[in-house]
Amino acid sequence: MTNYRHILLCILSASLFSPIGLANTHTVTVFQCVNKNQKKVNISLANGQYIYQFGKINQKPDITMVRKPEQLAARYLTPKGDRFNGKIYEVDFRNGDYTYTVSSSYLDSKHIAHVDVYQKDKLLTSISCLPNTIVDNLHEHIFDLPSDD
Repeated sequence: MTNYRHILLCILSASLFSPIGLANTHTVTVFQCVNKNQKKVNISLANGQYIYQFGKINQKPDITMVRKPEQLAARYLTPKGDRFNGKIYEVDFRNGDYTYTVSSSYLDSKHIAHVDVYQKDKLLTSISCLPNTIVDNLHEHIFDLPSDD
């Protein structure tokens, strides 16, 4: 009987430290970076919802969107070339006619991240992240989100 309780306790403890388990009691950073204009992009997970924020560092965000996982679209791509292998993680936050696509790419040993902003299907701008500012945990969440097939 003690073995059973010990196993059950271990399973419950492990589930508390999963990204979703932690997000039910804490805010988890899914993605974050800063661009050359000192504006920060942040995706957090709190209370089972994803929060997208964009704005100047240490100021109130210019944009804040809160979405349930089923309201997002995600993609995982694995491009291969003659000289490289890659992994690309993308997640879309939609707001009316606008779509904010957060993209994180691992091409061999190079890590690139950016946010593309679309109005309908037209690309309005692409915001590149400074490499030394990237906090990227998209890979821990991407497969729990609806795919964009």
